[in-house]
Amino acid sequence: MTTRDGRVLVAGLLGLAAALFAGPASAASDADIQKRIEKRLAKAGFEQKADIAVDVESGVARLTGITLRWQDLREAERLARKEVKSVVNLLRVVPENPRPDKEIHADVERAVLRWERYGPFDAVGIEVHDGVVKLSGWVDNPWKRTEIEERLARVDSVRDVLDNLRVQGFSQEDERLRREIYTKIYTDPLFDRWAGFPDPPVRIFVYRGRVVLAGTVGSAVEQAAVGHIARGTLAFSVVNEVQVEGEAARKEDRKKDPNES
Repeated sequence: MTTRDGRVLVAGLLGLAAALFAGPASAASDADIQKRIEKRLAKAGFEQKADIAVDVESGVARLTGITLRWQDLREAERLARKEVKSVVNLLRVVPENPRPDKEIHADVERAVLRWERYGPFDAVGIEVHDGVVKLSGWVDNPWKRTEIEERLARVDSVRDVLDNLRVQGFSQEDERLRREIYTKIYTDPLFDRWAGFPDPPVRIFVYRGRVVLAGTVGSAVEQAAVGHIARGTLAFSVVNEVQVEGEAARKEDRKKDPNES
């Protein structure tokens, strides 16, 4: 056998050995990760407040089982992410003391719409069905989305939160346009009584020069006026979703089952 043939043979044997040991090493790594996640959950007291199974495959953690609170569901995922980058969270929330959607809705409204940081460039719509909270609308910066979810995590009996909130445009032109429309609306005689209020009736969303107006006003004249004001700017487009007071309630009534009392 030549020296070259010997080197080829050694290289081949080393490659075969690496292939043989790659599988078990990966499996052992997954098992170790699983144990570390389980240890973190146990240290946080999850054995007393949840029933969680942890599986790890190819470095991806999978959480299944139940928790009593949505806050715990989020915390379990946060702890798992300390050990892995990818977590498939299939946990379900089964509240210890379920509450009617109406009560949950009222608490969610207080947590979001009465929040001191909820300002004139935020507009959050809230729906609750079987304990699942659905958020729509927008906020003026990304951290508010995160903070709102944190606030909702403290509301009893919430099973899940579907966060569809958008974030206002950050460009200088979007900010200038947003301020211009706000100033023109709240210096108009129809709306100047609301100037400076943290919770004005008309909300303004601007993204890449496109404007959406939302909120509730007292008459059809005011509804038309805000649209006219916004269209008098350099906005690329204006969608006027402002409703007249009582309109939303009538729409909800029409949606209800006719047999519902």
